[in-house]
Amino acid sequence: MKLTDLQCRNAKPQEKNYKIRDGKGLYLYVMQAGGRSWRYDFKLKRDDGTTKNGTFVIGQYPEISLGAARELHKQAHALVSNGVDPNDFRKDQERLARQERALTFAHVAQEWLDKRGREVKPKTLADIEKRLQTDVIPEIGHLPMNNLNAQDFLEVIKKVEKRGAFEMANRCRQYCSQILRFAVAIGKADRDFTVDISDALAVHRVRHQPALEPKDIPDFLSALERNEARLFPQTRHALKMLMLTFVRPIELAAAEWSEFDFADKRWIIPAAKMKMGFDHIVPLASQTLDILHELRKTNGNRQYVFVKQTNPRDHMSRDTLSKAVRSLGFQGQHTAHGFRALARTAIREKLNYDSEIIERQLAHAPNTSLGRAYDRTQFIDQRTVMMQDWANYLDAIAQDRTVIAGKFGKGS
Repeated sequence: MKLTDLQCRNAKPQEKNYKIRDGKGLYLYVMQAGGRSWRYDFKLKRDDGTTKNGTFVIGQYPEISLGAARELHKQAHALVSNGVDPNDFRKDQERLARQERALTFAHVAQEWLDKRGREVKPKTLADIEKRLQTDVIPEIGHLPMNNLNAQDFLEVIKKVEKRGAFEMANRCRQYCSQILRFAVAIGKADRDFTVDISDALAVHRVRHQPALEPKDIPDFLSALERNEARLFPQTRHALKMLMLTFVRPIELAAAEWSEFDFADKRWIIPAAKMKMGFDHIVPLASQTLDILHELRKTNGNRQYVFVKQTNPRDHMSRDTLSKAVRSLGFQGQHTAHGFRALARTAIREKLNYDSEIIERQLAHAPNTSLGRAYDRTQFIDQRTVMMQDWANYLDAIAQDRTVIAGKFGKGS
């Protein structure tokens, strides 16, 4: 006869433990101490033809009602019918649950970073890791992968947007997307939730870094010579050399004396420092050599050509260069990176050099399937002449405006 709710409620402890059966092995077990639990006695047929007697504790009463106990008993009975011990099944499920709780977003992100570390340069990896540790991991790193949803990622990205850091917000979304797609590929996530949040994010137009036009060069040279911003001599040398070589600001700021071949008049920037991942040759004009010889008087015993004022063992920050440009009165008009665009335009329009030669000196590989086969010496003779012509062009402008006495690069 089936149990009723009234029988269950009225089941009181006796001198000995006892059972009130409901059928098909399910019963309410009443203990002498007062505890009551649902249990299921079963016989499991093994593959070798033998049987195994077992008891499966479904749960406590009244936390689990009679109706709920019958439903859970039905599930356990189905397992037994299929040759599965419900106790073993429960242990497996608990183990999987523990693993899923331990499998957090931070854990998977680290696996992805380990993979990326074999694919990108150390500096690129460090930048990605810093961005994740700053904006993403503190927010959702502790969450289990199976608990994540689109809203979690939206809140992370929106928080970055509120700072006005729209480019960083976009990068964070890209990194999260790559981590989730990696997790899907290795079976640790079902989908990439970031595809669901695109319409909720701010659309921000990317502004290219401003750069002066060739007609503005005299004004810049004049401001640099007047030095009303009271820049350090080293900073002025750095701006002059950046203008002469039009390398990326970080490549100049982190330049080391060991990279310079004064006999061949070349600066060879190692691949590890280059965006494209190749060694890059910068022919040195006589004006650039003048600057380097001047710097050797103060920094020649250091590792770096341009040193940090507060710690001469470290190199100058690239931000120092952009701050210097702003302090000279060109905020919103020019940046340290803008010298590259300025040189490209002026050399093409004023000196009539072929664009391909200029692009090689800018360390831009061709945008073709053969682009990776980069030859650092390509057009090196033409580039050497071009770099001297560019320096002479700047000299001529400076002399016409009587801005700099003598050759550009000799001022301190």
